[in-house]
Amino acid sequence: MGEMTRLVFVALGNSLTRGYVPYRSTGPFRHSLPYTDALDNIVIVEQGKRGYENVDCVFINRGVDGDSTKGMLSRLISELPALNPDYVIVWGGINDIFMGRQPAEVMETLRQVYQKTFEIGAIPIACTLTSVRGDSPAVERIQELNESIKAHSDLNGIMLADLYAATSDMEGGLLSWYSSDGAHLNMEGNRVVAATIYAEVVDGILDEFAQKR
Repeated sequence: MGEMTRLVFVALGNSLTRGYVPYRSTGPFRHSLPYTDALDNIVIVEQGKRGYENVDCVFINRGVDGDSTKGMLSRLISELPALNPDYVIVWGGINDIFMGRQPAEVMETLRQVYQKTFEIGAIPIACTLTSVRGDSPAVERIQELNESIKAHSDLNGIMLADLYAATSDMEGGLLSWYSSDGAHLNMEGNRVVAATIYAEVVDGILDEFAQKR
């Protein structure tokens, strides 16, 4: 067996990243079902199937309920360097939209997040926003922001996971069977997020490092 490579992925985001599931009548607790747990499971299974044993992937969840992209930027600068990430999965902006910030303004903050990620010696992984249920004016703003995220990623060679495409219906709303309350995701929704990030980004990263054996 060749030398072991350790890859640290930090998931930076809000309650969607943390895996928040709203209060339900089944009990008084809020359950956390983060996509990072599902992603870790996928990697373990794929390593066994495809012989990636020389790559040790570590997923660190830094999702904070209610966080904005400005908060994410602040935490990236103050907290993430000590974690020595190789990759930072950036999934945020929905709270900014709900706070009334314009998509162009949110995109500018995300651009700073991607840039600061490079500056701390890590590689950003951009994610489009998942949508919301119902006839909400937020859907159009989410779509506008997502187009900006995709265009910026394409122009600057930033890896992208299109979570919006994986979880939306034909009208652009969040598919009901992935939703816990119309905005947050349930367990199946988080599994789809994990599978999308794996298929569109992480699989290629693992292939690259596995070939270095």
